[in-house]
Amino acid sequence: VQAVLGGQVTCISSGSAPINAAVMDFLKISFVGCEVLEGYGLTETCAFGTRTWSDDDATATGTIGGAAVFEEFKLVDVAELGYTSEDKPNPRGELCFKGDNVFSRYYKDDKQTAEAIDKDGWFHTGDVAELDERGRFKIIDRVKNIMKLSQGEYVALEKLENLYSACPIVGQIYIHGDSLRDHLVAVVVPDPATLAIIAEEQANHKFDHTAEPALAAAVKEPAVVKAVLDSMTNQVKKAGGLKGFEIVKAIHLTLDQFTVENGALTPTFKIKRKDAYALHKEVIEGLYATPAKP
Repeated sequence: VQAVLGGQVTCISSGSAPINAAVMDFLKISFVGCEVLEGYGLTETCAFGTRTWSDDDATATGTIGGAAVFEEFKLVDVAELGYTSEDKPNPRGELCFKGDNVFSRYYKDDKQTAEAIDKDGWFHTGDVAELDERGRFKIIDRVKNIMKLSQGEYVALEKLENLYSACPIVGQIYIHGDSLRDHLVAVVVPDPATLAIIAEEQANHKFDHTAEPALAAAVKEPAVVKAVLDSMTNQVKKAGGLKGFEIVKAIHLTLDQFTVENGALTPTFKIKRKDAYALHKEVIEGLYATPAKP
């Protein structure tokens, strides 16, 4: 792998989104003599927040490393999700930063600035982190986009979307919860190649994943929708750690991607929840009108 890239690669750094620990281990094995690092940051922290280091041992895989010397950090309790700085064996809470790398305000947006930076100058990332005994963080949940289902259970929608996004069949996903309902539903843009495989299994004939008309017909087939949902459910259950109410019970398949142009994504390709819901409101309400999968 290293030779294919010219043999001169000296450092690889992953950021922007979580990377699977197995992928990190594969890269470290494939690029002997090359630093393979993982970092964490936001626009509000000038991209840098934490990072792993070349002298970290194998236990660093799966973490985002420690904070830099030019910044302060703290973990703030998130009582509604059961995370506190007193948790054992490791403290957990919302990760907050203060330092020269942290922004001062949003341009002409005092309201959002006040929501992000508290009166003591701490920037609240919205990410829940766990701090290990070596001073390294692991992102484990999201504070933002937490909602309560009708039975009183809290769910972190972004965390679930990240987990489901690891499923091979999922290209994009928007998970929706309603405080008047007791389960979650989702709009899924499937990966075309994986969808073709599932559609072939259900129809017993070949599907060309580049043939959009055939795939557009497939996503409307109840048997295909069920097979996709079953595949997603099996994948996240295999990964473990989810409670029953966190499992998506019904999905709508579409080939229409979430984009910046249709208003469903931010310029940094994050889901705009209000707009994504508005775009698919009719089908989402239809999913709730159908009895949920047990």
